[in-house]
Amino acid sequence: MTPTLPNLPDHIETDRLLIRPHHPGDGRALFEATVESLTDLRRWPAAMGWALEEPSEEQSEAFCRQCAQDFAARREFPLLLTDKASGEIVGSSGLHRPDWSVPKLEIGWWVRTGRGGRGLVTEGARAIVEFGFAHLGARRIFALPDDENAASCRVCERIGMQFEGLLRNERAEPGGRLRNTRMYAAIR
Repeated sequence: MTPTLPNLPDHIETDRLLIRPHHPGDGRALFEATVESLTDLRRWPAAMGWALEEPSEEQSEAFCRQCAQDFAARREFPLLLTDKASGEIVGSSGLHRPDWSVPKLEIGWWVRTGRGGRGLVTEGARAIVEFGFAHLGARRIFALPDDENAASCRVCERIGMQFEGLLRNERAEPGGRLRNTRMYAAIR
C-alpha cells in the first residue's frame, strides 16, 4: 500500500540540471533524445530491453503521459534530466518499484549520447537519491547495473552507493545469453 506522501516538489534543481516529472507534450523531445541514444542503450539489452524496439514519437508521448500519471499517483517516480540552460532532455532517471514496507526504491538512468561523459548522470543521480531519502522517506535506494556497464557502476560509486554483490545469471538478453547484475545501495 502506498503511504500518504507529503506534497512533493515539482522539480529538483542542481548546478546544471532541472530534474522533473514527465509532462504531456514531452514526447517529441524524449523521442529525439532516445533516437540519438539507441546505439548506446542497445548495448545493454538485458537491462534496457525497451530500447530494442523502434521508437515512435507517438509511443514516446504515450510514455510521457503514463509517467506523469504514475508520478501523480505515487506509483513510480520517473524523472527527466533536463539541461537547466537550454531545457534540452539530457537523460532519464527516476525512482522505481517502491516497496513501502521498508521503504525502498530502485534508481535507474540513461544519458543522451551527445551529453555523456560530463558528469550529468552523477549529478542527477545524487540529487534523485537525496530526493528519495528526504521526500519519500526511503530507507534504502538501490541500483542494478549490468556487470559490464562500467560507467553506471562508477556512477553508483561516485554517489556513495556501496557494492553489495554480484547477481550471477540474473538477466537474460533476448537471444538467451545470461548477464550478471551488480547490486549497489545507499541506506539511511
